Amino acid sequence: METIFVITANRFFRESLIRLFRSEKGFRVMGAADSSPLLSGQGSRINPEIVVLRPEWEDRFFQATRAIHQATPRTKILMIGMEDDQEMFLRAVQTGAEGYLLRDASAKQILAAVHRLERGAVVCPQHLERALFNLIADGSPLNATRPQSIYELTPREHQLTALVAQGLANKEIAGRLNLSLQTVKNHVHSILQKTQLKSRAMLTQLVESQPSGSGPTGTLPSRLSVSS
Repeated sequence: METIFVITANRFFRESLIRLFRSEKGFRVMGAADSSPLLSGQGSRINPEIVVLRPEWEDRFFQATRAIHQATPRTKILMIGMEDDQEMFLRAVQTGAEGYLLRDASAKQILAAVHRLERGAVVCPQHLERALFNLIADGSPLNATRPQSIYELTPREHQLTALVAQGLANKEIAGRLNLSLQTVKNHVHSILQKTQLKSRAMLTQLVESQPSGSGPTGTLPSRLSVSS
């Protein structure tokens, strides 16, 4: 029987996924959590065969995906609710995901994806799969990205970049820096434009890649924990 661990911050969606997997013969849900208990969860230690992960906060979850893969390399990670974005897909593959489903994936497609992972296959939309093959055929490394830099940012933008890389949401940043929410949104938009990045997850990875800085790194215990 295949064991599954569900991770999503949306409690109602999490419960729906649990019901979905429990209704399918051959699956056993070992536990579920939002993003935060991953780092400090309590309960029986487990090592699920499949993790189904929905990244409401891309930056945090890409770190979690990488950490899960590093801690339990044999665990198969299915990312759901994803953007139809080639660069984001390639980064998901880099962090260890073996499945990548878009936001419009149905319950039937999610079950089919888990069954494919169970059989040792990988899962992604056909057009993104072709993009991956084309990239390799062209001889380009998976981690090749266009030149980007955070050194041209203003001091305030550097400050916000560091907080974004820590996984803080705009509202949390606004409270910490005593700024309006709209001001924070404007700054983040400007940062993404200057660095030519499409998402906060990519900004976090850029910060981590800077040789002169020490970006945040996701860490997990050697086993995931069942939430209470």
